[in-house]
Amino acid sequence: MSPAPRPARIETAYVREPGYAERYRDARFRTGSGPRTDRRERRAITKLLRACAVDDGPWLDVPCGAGRLSDLLPGPVVQVDRDPAMVRAVERTDTTKICASAHALPFADATFAGALCMRLLQHIPNGDERVRVLSELRRVTRGPIVMSFFHAASFQHARRVVSRRLRRKPVSGRSAVTLRRFFAELQRAGLEPVRCAPLLPFLSDQWVVLARPRHD
Repeated sequence: MSPAPRPARIETAYVREPGYAERYRDARFRTGSGPRTDRRERRAITKLLRACAVDDGPWLDVPCGAGRLSDLLPGPVVQVDRDPAMVRAVERTDTTKICASAHALPFADATFAGALCMRLLQHIPNGDERVRVLSELRRVTRGPIVMSFFHAASFQHARRVVSRRLRRKPVSGRSAVTLRRFFAELQRAGLEPVRCAPLLPFLSDQWVVLARPRHD
């Protein structure tokens, strides 16, 4: 049975160029370095899920993109993305698909047994805004939450910063913070960090973190 949505805050429409969602689904993780990244992310997510007790559903995948990682979740999945084209690009037919923002999820408290939030937080440069998204995940989830963020203490992030300065590039849309700062933001959102897994220690800036709701 699908979770009962509740009214969500109206936000500005999310617009990408035509065909972006299909290109993301069909090429982003299937060509070039994409397959290696996909394998590393899958390995990290699977490792963290095995490290905790999990309920078999329902589970939330937000933002789901084209649904690449939803099959890793251990129960019925609700796929949520702000981009309606991404929602339409999802090929699975056995999931519930909803167009909504992670900033204001249209679900009742504790609806989900767990949640997955990959490749979102690095696009949010403001700590208070990240805490807001994390708090929404905490609100709608009663179990473990697996999420990714970009770690500032990594070779990949340092290279990006140096390259930006030397080439005078505009500020990247990807933001990195230290693990300590990210854990502090989890605490502010009512979450307790449990375990983390870097995709490539000290090289890649992407880390995957397992957290659970804190009950004070």
